[in-house]
Amino acid sequence: MAMRRLKKLISAFDQPSPVLIWSATAIGLLVQLAVFAGIAFDSYRSTLHSSFEVAENIAALIEQDIGRNIELYDLTLQAVAEKVDDAEVMALPPRLKQMAVFDRSSNAPGLGAMVVLDKGGTIVLDSLSVTPRKGNFVDREYFEFQRDTPRPNGLYISKPFQARLQDGKWSISVSRRLNAADGSFAGIVSGTLKLEFLTGRVDSAALGKHGVATVFRDDGIVLVQSIPGNPNVGADWSRAEVVRRSRGTNAGTFSGEGSIDNIPRLFAFRKVEGFPLVVAAGIARNDVLVPWWFKVQLIATVFVAMVLSVVVLVAMFNRELRRRIAAEKGQAALARQDRLSQLANRLGFDEALSQAWRRALRERQPLSLVMIDADQFKQFNDSYGHPEGDKVLAAIGGAIGGAVRRPGDIAARYGGEEFAVLLPNTDMEGAMRVAETIRKQVAGMAITHELSVYGVVTLSLGVATILPSKTLSPQALVANADRALYAAKTGGRNRVCLDRVANIPAGPTPERLSA
Repeated sequence: MAMRRLKKLISAFDQPSPVLIWSATAIGLLVQLAVFAGIAFDSYRSTLHSSFEVAENIAALIEQDIGRNIELYDLTLQAVAEKVDDAEVMALPPRLKQMAVFDRSSNAPGLGAMVVLDKGGTIVLDSLSVTPRKGNFVDREYFEFQRDTPRPNGLYISKPFQARLQDGKWSISVSRRLNAADGSFAGIVSGTLKLEFLTGRVDSAALGKHGVATVFRDDGIVLVQSIPGNPNVGADWSRAEVVRRSRGTNAGTFSGEGSIDNIPRLFAFRKVEGFPLVVAAGIARNDVLVPWWFKVQLIATVFVAMVLSVVVLVAMFNRELRRRIAAEKGQAALARQDRLSQLANRLGFDEALSQAWRRALRERQPLSLVMIDADQFKQFNDSYGHPEGDKVLAAIGGAIGGAVRRPGDIAARYGGEEFAVLLPNTDMEGAMRVAETIRKQVAGMAITHELSVYGVVTLSLGVATILPSKTLSPQALVANADRALYAAKTGGRNRVCLDRVANIPAGPTPERLSA
């Protein structure tokens, strides 16, 4: 089997068909396209990888900067809380008490006014005034959180708000809870951080024309963005992809749509260590892919030019080759046809039998064969001459061909005065009907044969049906039909005999009902 395939392959290359040439050309072009595509894809991955690294580095720088400052704010708040809890400090005169409580607040860059609020939300100590400014902040979100959330002293970063004591400027509060001796709520210490300070940190990020850096709380509340005017301040991004991905991990990267303007971006995010803040840096995908697209377009132009030139050359070559193949196909068809009977010859029959056998084996369908022999034909030739014998064979071939009408059926001159009819997907009864039709048609032509007991040319026919299997070969079907033909000859000629050795359950198949 392997040797036959190898010989067939060698023969195909020795005499290539247009289909083979175009297939080889297409394969060659596809290989080159794959190479070009591989180069382009590798460049694409490298570009994205480099862009992710840039976004990661920028996110890390912003995170470290903000982290250091928030940590300094927290230390300042802790120092204020310790002084408030010190009875000696709180017993000092107002001016000395203010200086003692807020002595470190000036060391925290960006941190504005610091105040101590009592449990009712009223200012009792103010870093900017010995006499505390009048104000009550019981309605502020950060005050309510510290009041209603009993827990160990911890830093809380508020949602953005417009500061009442800062001319309405957008700010956030960093605060700590103050507890009484019994652990009950005693107020808070709060520092106001103008968002302008954080905006300056993200605005310096080199993220390209459509890039954006964002700082948000881990619950999705946006604090600042590197967008003029900071339009999304205070927005709830809890359902945004960047927020969902940041949950449960300290850092990561992903590619997705922006939560701002639906521009596809390459995002990197990092949590601010020790604090409930996340920094995200996004680089617009289209910005980083501009050089890559230029390279791809150049490669595509070269490839298209090459394809066009190859196609033109192959078309010219193939046009000449088609002429030669057309002539060869005509000769091949003649090589498989019997000129006398106009049926298939032995070579054509053998090829058809092999194909029909494989198909029937694959589809588990019966395959029938009718072997036909002209009775006492040697005596006819001896008596009437070979030219007359050839006319009779041609007439028999016409009768057989007329009785075999399905496209898949094959009628062939098997050799000399012997013929064969191959009937795929046909059971015994269907094959018997075809055989009987042929016998009657030839007998009905009433061709004189004085040496025959019937006085006319007659046929003996043997029918065999088999269900192909891997343990059998096509020759088993031929042998069975030959045996049935021998039975018809010895049984008195001019009859149809059925070989019942390989018995197939009877019952006409739909394809043969019209035969």
